[in-house]
Amino acid sequence: MPSNKPLRQKLAFWICVALIVALLYSKFVLTLGMIGLVLLSILDEQDHKLSLASTTTLKDRWFTFLRRKDFLVITFFFFIVLCSGIYSSDLEYWAERLRIKLPFLLLPFAFASLPAFSYRQYAGLFYCFLITVSISTIPVGLNYALNFEAINQSIGMGKAIPTPINHIRYSLLLSFAVLSGIILWWRKFHWRNQRERTLILCLSLYLFVFLHLLSVRSGLVVLYISILVLGLRFIFYSRRYLLGTFLMLCLAALPIIAFYTIPSLQQKIRYTLYDYDQYRKGNIDNLSDSERLISIEAGLVLASQNPLWGKGAGDLKKEVKRYYQTFYPNISHPKLPHNQFVSVLAGTGIIGFTFFLFAFLFPLKYHHNYRDDFLLVLHVIVFFSFLVENTIENAIGVAFYALFLLVGLNQKNSSTKITTE
Repeated sequence: MPSNKPLRQKLAFWICVALIVALLYSKFVLTLGMIGLVLLSILDEQDHKLSLASTTTLKDRWFTFLRRKDFLVITFFFFIVLCSGIYSSDLEYWAERLRIKLPFLLLPFAFASLPAFSYRQYAGLFYCFLITVSISTIPVGLNYALNFEAINQSIGMGKAIPTPINHIRYSLLLSFAVLSGIILWWRKFHWRNQRERTLILCLSLYLFVFLHLLSVRSGLVVLYISILVLGLRFIFYSRRYLLGTFLMLCLAALPIIAFYTIPSLQQKIRYTLYDYDQYRKGNIDNLSDSERLISIEAGLVLASQNPLWGKGAGDLKKEVKRYYQTFYPNISHPKLPHNQFVSVLAGTGIIGFTFFLFAFLFPLKYHHNYRDDFLLVLHVIVFFSFLVENTIENAIGVAFYALFLLVGLNQKNSSTKITTE
């Protein structure tokens, strides 16, 4: 990295690198990294040394944060849960939800106060992410190869290939890494020399194949939807309709080819069809997909009982358990709604849900941030993951979304043009 970068900017960059690695390996480091970014936001640099910023400087940073509407609205994710505590009786669970959402309160101020990353640093973080995720697949792939028959059999029973973190969230990280690599390659990005573009392309293609091997439907669906979005945008702006049509046909053919060539994907699809058939017949015990559908059903029923304010984010777990005890007493482990939108609606009602959607969509619309491929793909992946997962109801999901969103918004402060360098 060039030596003329401000010290706070350098430190913020390397903390973000640590956070990227921690997404896969350490919640403790994840917490420390976020604390480090917050501390950097209240420090100042003089003579290449850091010290506590003056009151005047801190006031200036605070007002800068308030003027940045894209940063400000992200705090809504925290305040929606905070306000629901007024009518939540289970304050212990409410406090747990609030703790998980705390990065949405602290990190927007931190990134708004930090020097803006250059484009090289910005794209370099996605390059680091691509490499980190690629390395993480090595032990996963080796374990699958060594236990091929046993793992394939377990997939046919609704289980997943063992992964470093929850398999759904891991598949989302893989999808984002594939798309990040494609964008980096398309923009001709490299950190030191042009030959790295070959590495970027190879890693992207490798992860694309590996994601099919992993056979997590959520990750595959968001991957193909994101590629479709990028493809349609390419067709629209380039007006290369013939090439675009050909690429779309190739995209449509890939899942079919994957089904006939990847055993784990075959097992997953067969299990999905079996599970759905059993759900229609009312046989739901120990069937993962059926239980997910029931959890969403429970959330919708609870949302209809208190449509305006919801049950309270703190009481959602308790109310879901009560619903299961009433209608599905044979299910011993009730699941919270496997849908972020339904969870927000059930917990905070239409009012909370409206603020939630606004907080999610506004940063992308603000100053046409959707023109940034990274931010666009991030939102497509996270939005569609919301339909099948409580993506930001856990530390990894919050860190993943908040980190890459805020890094992108921070870079918009830079005077450096977004070029291929």
